[in-house]
Amino acid sequence: MFAVGVLGICLLAGPFAPATANHKQRTIVVNGKTIIAFFPAVTKAELHKDPDTNEALSDFQYYAGAVRERLKKERILFHELYTYSFRLRVGKTLSTFRPAKIQVGYYFVAPGKKPRIEYGVMTDVDLLNVAHEYFGTPFK
Repeated sequence: MFAVGVLGICLLAGPFAPATANHKQRTIVVNGKTIIAFFPAVTKAELHKDPDTNEALSDFQYYAGAVRERLKKERILFHELYTYSFRLRVGKTLSTFRPAKIQVGYYFVAPGKKPRIEYGVMTDVDLLNVAHEYFGTPFK
């Protein structure tokens, strides 16, 4: 019974993010059209205390799921990260991205192009529109 209680406390106190979350600084290798959706890792306690963050996370996950297959069909890699920063390798260049004040957004990048960063939660339609503008990909 004690072990079950300890497990429950650990689950409630630990960071919350879907199974794809990685709390270590991850390196994304960019070999083609890539979008990195980023959201800070938050705990269940933080979500419980802040309904706005909870709603933003819910929207972020919903729209990421809604756009994933369309991007895949267009051969655009889509990464969903729950972290405060991440590294990118484009060719031989390694860089680290740390969001400014707003820690939720999307990083659009392709070899030979200057990255484009959009902050805040975007709908699937908005994501596709920005991807079209940035990558020049017409979506069907």
